[in-house]
Amino acid sequence: MKVSMLPDELVWAEGGHASDVALSTMADGQTAILPERVVQHVQACSTCTQHLGHAALLSLHVAKEIAAVAEHDRALATARRPLPRLAIALGLGVALLALVPTLLDPSSALSSLGNAALLARILRSVAAAALSPSSALGLLLTYGTSAALVVSALVVVKLLPKKEVSS
Repeated sequence: MKVSMLPDELVWAEGGHASDVALSTMADGQTAILPERVVQHVQACSTCTQHLGHAALLSLHVAKEIAAVAEHDRALATARRPLPRLAIALGLGVALLALVPTLLDPSSALSSLGNAALLARILRSVAAAALSPSSALGLLLTYGTSAALVVSALVVVKLLPKKEVSS
């Protein structure tokens, strides 16, 4: 495989010195794509050698910063975010408040004494399991309740009578 060389207009700057492109290429260790005359000039010219040193230091600094950013991104990807307990509690509170009119409605199936007692036992069991800090059921309950609230809101919006618009 033949390596193509960078053209002269890219590797030479005004005044007969090596360009920033040539110096950056050398600093990155890619001398194979530079014409031999440019490499020899940089090795012989003290000004170009000094600029090459600056370009090499900049290249090392950039590589170190890129590695630090990549490490930070990996750390963020593996970090666990805390459970939003306040939002969960508020969501459950709203759900329970929304259940009150159904429980108080005499025509509702949930208003009978047997169903209310069953509901109370279920809520007590779920609350005891969910209060455990490391409970998988608590996490499942959190996301399940959130999904149920969203579905309930969609159903309510669908069932509401449409507002008539006069033309």
